[in-house]
Amino acid sequence: MKHVNLFYLMLSLVVAQVTAAETIQGLLDAGKLEARAVVKTPAPHFQKAPVEIVVEVGTPDRFNGSIRVRDFTVPATLVRRMTKTAFNETRRRDGVSWDFQSWRFELHAERSGPLRVPPLTTFISIKSETDGDVKGELKLTVPPIQIEVPPGTEALDSWVAANEFKVEESWEGVLEKYQVGDAVTRIRKFTISGSPAMAIPASPRIELDGVQVYQAPPLVDDKEVGGKLQGIREERVVFTFKGGGAFTIPEEQIHWLNLKTKTVDKIDLPGRDFEVSGPPVSSSATQTTSESKGDSKGTFYTMLSVAAAVVIWLGYLLFRRMRWSIRFSPMRDRLESLRRQRRARAAFMHAAEQQDSQRCLELLYQQMSEHAEWQLSTAFANDPQKQATSDALMAHAFGGGQPPEVSEVQGLWVLSKGQKLKQESANTLQLNPGPYRPKISPIKTNS
Repeated sequence: MKHVNLFYLMLSLVVAQVTAAETIQGLLDAGKLEARAVVKTPAPHFQKAPVEIVVEVGTPDRFNGSIRVRDFTVPATLVRRMTKTAFNETRRRDGVSWDFQSWRFELHAERSGPLRVPPLTTFISIKSETDGDVKGELKLTVPPIQIEVPPGTEALDSWVAANEFKVEESWEGVLEKYQVGDAVTRIRKFTISGSPAMAIPASPRIELDGVQVYQAPPLVDDKEVGGKLQGIREERVVFTFKGGGAFTIPEEQIHWLNLKTKTVDKIDLPGRDFEVSGPPVSSSATQTTSESKGDSKGTFYTMLSVAAAVVIWLGYLLFRRMRWSIRFSPMRDRLESLRRQRRARAAFMHAAEQQDSQRCLELLYQQMSEHAEWQLSTAFANDPQKQATSDALMAHAFGGGQPPEVSEVQGLWVLSKGQKLKQESANTLQLNPGPYRPKISPIKTNS
């Protein structure tokens, strides 16, 4: 009995291990998987200096594709993925070959203090001989990172941290003599080694009275040089002289932290003087410009108020017109109908005078179009003279016989109008016509 219980106990342990190993966390707990986030850059970690973090995963089995690390952000920190694909390598563990994959990230912190990196979500897929395909996600915790202020930068507002850093400055449009309207362009090219171009701060803006300054959008680019990252930033600033006089582009100093020597170095950029011939830009002109701008602004608001009043008045008139249209639309329709009838009558009379029988027939049928059963051939059956006129009109219209007299044809229009009114009266419904009374013929009696 004891042997049976021991057998079932061992069997349950084996089943539990197999079941536990069917997930990524189970493989990790069973020692069949390694996964961690490592800070590769040794302390101290300086502000703006790159800090490298590596996510690495290892297994004695095979990876079923590449591991993936979800993108993440860190407050006030530039985060850059250093590789486009996972790095593969082989390591030995107790005489057993393990496959490892890793991703590298570089962080540039803008502020000092603890760097708060969130847990890194890592997707892993393993093809195991004993457990089959196992896939899932792990959240890997990054060890604490403390960012320090580099010595010598405490009083600096702007500086760069890099292994190497250089600045090249050149000018375009340089002349011996300058006139009002001439322009010169300053070009600066920054090259940083070991950091991306985004880590290079922009040059300070320049404002000079009498000079219009245009800062073009910078050109930034990152590339690999000898297996190392190199960032390039190019700036172009155009100075246009609006008036005559002496102008000075001030000198500048750029500080940078040399990560090799852990010292702060300085790059001096000299200033430049320009003498421009022509009338200077006076302060009175500037004041006049400001006043004109103020007057223009006042004029704009005045015009805006007038336009608003006009829009309101037009809206009111439109509302009145719409009300009038809705209220008097039946009257308007009646007037329009009368106009159409007058135009049709004038056209018929003119066609009769021209002995255009086809046009006369067309206008007559248009006049009686509301009554589909109306026919000219039977309209005047009770009037032999008008019947003869209508027959002659139809015969002439279809190419036979002589046209009837003009006055007789014109009389057909008046009679057709009368027939139309008579037809409309006959078709009109009567309200409350009263009880139906059949017509009773009187009874004749023999006296």
